[in-house]
Amino acid sequence: MSEFILPQFQHLKREYDAAVRCNRCGFCETVCPTYTATGKETLSPRGRNQAFRNILEGKLEDAAAARDIFSTCLTCHACTNVCFAQVPVVRIMGAARKISQTPLQNALARAAFRALLFNRRALSVVLWLAFLLKRTLIPRVLRLAGVLKLISRPLAAAEDLVEEAPLSFGACPPKNSNVKGNADVALFSGCGVHYLFPGASQAIVDNLDARNTAIRCPRHSCCGLIPQSAGDVKTARELAEKNIRDFGSLRVKTVLASDDSCAGFMKSYPALLPDNPDAGSFAAKVKNLSEFLVALPPVAPRPGASAPPVKVTYHDPCQMGNGHKSFSSPRQILKNLPGVQYVELEEANECCGGAGTYSLKHPELADEVLEKKLQNIEKSGAEVVVTQAASCLLHIAYGSRKKKWSGKIRVVHLAEFLSERGST
Repeated sequence: MSEFILPQFQHLKREYDAAVRCNRCGFCETVCPTYTATGKETLSPRGRNQAFRNILEGKLEDAAAARDIFSTCLTCHACTNVCFAQVPVVRIMGAARKISQTPLQNALARAAFRALLFNRRALSVVLWLAFLLKRTLIPRVLRLAGVLKLISRPLAAAEDLVEEAPLSFGACPPKNSNVKGNADVALFSGCGVHYLFPGASQAIVDNLDARNTAIRCPRHSCCGLIPQSAGDVKTARELAEKNIRDFGSLRVKTVLASDDSCAGFMKSYPALLPDNPDAGSFAAKVKNLSEFLVALPPVAPRPGASAPPVKVTYHDPCQMGNGHKSFSSPRQILKNLPGVQYVELEEANECCGGAGTYSLKHPELADEVLEKKLQNIEKSGAEVVVTQAASCLLHIAYGSRKKKWSGKIRVVHLAEFLSERGST
């Protein structure tokens, strides 16, 4: 099919051939959150695939005209799961986003990714200063005055979305930590949980410590999902290669990811790096917290620990739920906890609209997607919503504040919920 592609797009033959497999049957539209929210054909998976084809075939000369079509995809994998041809829309959108951006936009994004994502110390400094500024309440005043939105819409959305700004990040080494010696588990502290939910990071290592599991807490880079979602596949691959090397040198049996978004993306390294012989063995080591804990004997509650009965539900983050059909382990853990009444969440695997930085770039559309999730949570009657991804924690908690659910419904990471129930 490469004869139909313009010369400047011949390097995208693989993605083009994947898009051509779309027969426009429409099954994808039944599960696409953005199509469901807007009813716009262009914001459906088949509409996006067609726009991508039109650009590569020269039928749409101005690729920038399709920028919003591509950038509004949540990359939630739901469409591929119902697609008879298994069209990999997420991979196609990565390529589509890059060609719809100007060379300057791509260059600036790549420069930022390279400056911050390979070196966590640099990112820590930037975020620490940003969080310190947030604590002064200056950003809040600017947002309420409408000034922050004039400066940057994503910054205004971030100020509204992030309620707490921690100044200490990640997790301290647990009591049973064996950072310099031998250990079978290494913690991959995903950026979202690491910076925004350090309590969850600590709860993860505490959970392993309670099970006498030695864990290494190495410094590492971003998993690569952020640049991949932005269309910078080259940087995503370089980050993936670096993680494979760095964690490979530790010789551990398990790479435990604190964030489901990172876990799901790292499990996809073989597709991202088809020529890397180590990508498959690395991906096989990656587990999220529930996958890891469900294989271990349950821990008896701490002596004297007494948690009141509670009704709980679970929201599936897209990268692990839709991306890897990983649904059973968190439910099995929650159902076995004393005093917990588990209730299934209707459409639990549908995206909440958080999707990494999506809710910053498209806050209005993200809110429309979120509304359906909030209605289902309310319908469930649950008092606690448990999940394992930072973007989901942030966005659903943001929605709960808008609904004024304070004291009625909480949103919490699985690790912290286990700690609350006396399981660490």
